[in-house]
Amino acid sequence: MNKKLCILTDSLSNGGAERVASNMSVSLANKGYNITVVSMQSNISYAYEGELYNFGKVKEANNKLKAFLKFRDFFKNENFDVIIDHRVRNNFFKELLFSKLIFNKSKVIYCIHSYLLSYSFSYMCFPRLARLPHVKNRIFVSVCNEVNRNLEQQLGIKSKTIYNYLKLGRDIDFEKENYIIGVGRLTKIKQFDKLILAYNESELPKKSVGLRILGNGEEKENLKKMINNLELNKKVKLISFKNDPKALISKAMCLVLVSEFEGFGMVLLEALNLGTPVISYNCKSGPSEIIQHEINGLLVENKNKEELIKAMNKLVLDEEFYNQIKLNTSCGLEKFSEEQVIAQWETLL
Repeated sequence: MNKKLCILTDSLSNGGAERVASNMSVSLANKGYNITVVSMQSNISYAYEGELYNFGKVKEANNKLKAFLKFRDFFKNENFDVIIDHRVRNNFFKELLFSKLIFNKSKVIYCIHSYLLSYSFSYMCFPRLARLPHVKNRIFVSVCNEVNRNLEQQLGIKSKTIYNYLKLGRDIDFEKENYIIGVGRLTKIKQFDKLILAYNESELPKKSVGLRILGNGEEKENLKKMINNLELNKKVKLISFKNDPKALISKAMCLVLVSEFEGFGMVLLEALNLGTPVISYNCKSGPSEIIQHEINGLLVENKNKEELIKAMNKLVLDEEFYNQIKLNTSCGLEKFSEEQVIAQWETLL
């Protein structure tokens, strides 16, 4: 009998970890596993395979206690062989209840998607307490080596590194247009305000190279005000997030990532796979494991705005250098292929 797997996610919309969960459901279903996707929120827009248990809808229709009991009964009845947990898990008491009353008889693989471990653990100052709300039969998986090392250094937890993946190959190949792009949730952590300031001080506006920022989030109004104050309304465009942003990324001259921190930086992979060179701050974590400096993109000293401006000017305005980098965008992507990554996952199931 094929193993019954539960892929547990906060939602199936908007975020990188959520897209990883949706992709995983498709890949593992294609391998013959019996998949159920459990979404904690009701927003569903990414494609998935298998059954869907939309706990968001359950919460909307019931009070907290009744919803919790339905959640518990669902897992008890399904009796999954393995639960793969992609959620944010920073509510200590909720996770304690889950681990002791719902997941306690299951094998659980906890995915660590961010270098900032407080997304995955509570009470970081007390490692023993932080480790408490997890089942005994557990495995931790980090999305890159830097997250792996940070997890062991801060909490004494050993994990296995398995990169996020994507389907390699270009099903579209658009002509480049005169703009650069940033993609992600419009939050302070993504630092799109820093990208706008660097763009404004670069040579790009004078050379009629625009900036597109693709995403949704609470910083949208602040970014609009900044764009207006800098008189960049004709140069900088905020675009609401699309579930499949391939066309916008593929047409961009380059993608720029300036996050305060990342988990993996999946958008860098997506851009390179589409033939779009990348520039990124060397933040914690992920970019240094994806970008080969001056081969498939540029890796800039973290938080160094002047170096970021230089990198943007060099990559976009030096045509010979740009074409050289563009030719190399597929370099080193093999280790992020669906085939290699899913094979690593299967060893844990």
